[in-house]
Amino acid sequence: MWLSLAPVSSLAEEFYGVGSMSISLCSMSYMIMFILFSIPASWVIDKFGYRTALVTGAAITAVFGLLRAIFADTFAFVLTAQFILAIGQPFLLNLSTKVAADWFPPGERATAAGILTLAQYIGFVVPMAVAPIVAERSGIPDMFMLFAVIAIVSACIAILFATVKSPSAFEDDLPTIKEELRPGSLRHLFTNRPYALILFISFISIGIFNTLLTLLETILSPRGFSSEQAGVVGAVFVVAGIIGAVVLPILSDRLRIRIPFLVTAIVFLIPAYIGLTFVGGFFPVSVIAGIAGFTIMGVAPILFQHGSETAYPVQEGTSLGIILMMGQISGIAFIYLFEVLAHSTDSIIWPMLLFVAMTAATLPCAMRLKESKISAPANKSNLSQEG
Repeated sequence: MWLSLAPVSSLAEEFYGVGSMSISLCSMSYMIMFILFSIPASWVIDKFGYRTALVTGAAITAVFGLLRAIFADTFAFVLTAQFILAIGQPFLLNLSTKVAADWFPPGERATAAGILTLAQYIGFVVPMAVAPIVAERSGIPDMFMLFAVIAIVSACIAILFATVKSPSAFEDDLPTIKEELRPGSLRHLFTNRPYALILFISFISIGIFNTLLTLLETILSPRGFSSEQAGVVGAVFVVAGIIGAVVLPILSDRLRIRIPFLVTAIVFLIPAYIGLTFVGGFFPVSVIAGIAGFTIMGVAPILFQHGSETAYPVQEGTSLGIILMMGQISGIAFIYLFEVLAHSTDSIIWPMLLFVAMTAATLPCAMRLKESKISAPANKSNLSQEG
């Protein structure tokens, strides 16, 4: 639903008779509404459980996805429906660490969060592959209807099969009662130094990721890359990230460590971003994009899981929701900053070098982090002693 029109923007502009900014607003709506609804969605997740949030997000997506398809000929209604659709996103995205904490022991949680994050990454790929084919053959209204049918089927599955969690054997792996979302818990998060470091790393990393995914063609075109080549580089970036989201969280869980993965990822991303700035040639840029995607998308669920573990006793929906909200804020700010710097200097080099410097600034923060008690190998014995 988020990226429905992104790969067919020129067709959409012609179909609706609007400018590129209007079509871009359909995608930007998801960042804007995430900022507004992330904390309310986190409250629902922590207060009422994952099933309520899952059904809420799925129902909003299905109902307004169908309405968007029915009234697809009117752009004003499509844009309105797009903004309402975006309300459902935080109810779904903020679930990953909550589900992992409720249903899995500490040694499997990064893997579980990684699989749920993987589902989001696949969601990036599907519209890129499907939307152009359907829109060119049958038109944008039929494309919207196809996505609406998928959303309705998904919502039915959520309503029929999502179960309320019963008391879990995993709840006794923590010594204190979790906090519900309230102003005091938010103050606790922002005064929690390790979590604040995670927020800073997430603010920079997610913002740069959103900017690269949005402006990849702009970054590559000055070196002679065509739109098709930029699309392939983007696909390599995302597919490598999907592989990373499977491999790296599994390794993190098996080794019962998080921090070395975060530090190593930053070390790899610094030269990767430099390569995306200066290297010419389709094949080497594709390889660099693959390394960058594998690294940043693969380490994301580890970062999210460590943030939730560090934020304890604040509940997982709240801690992850704030992390993702910070990434949406920085995504909007960085895209705007990139455009301003690139226009004023007539070059993509300076905004890209700024991103390199920002990434380098997160390295000392990552090196100051420590493993959480929840993920540490000696967790059970330590907690039993504390109990």
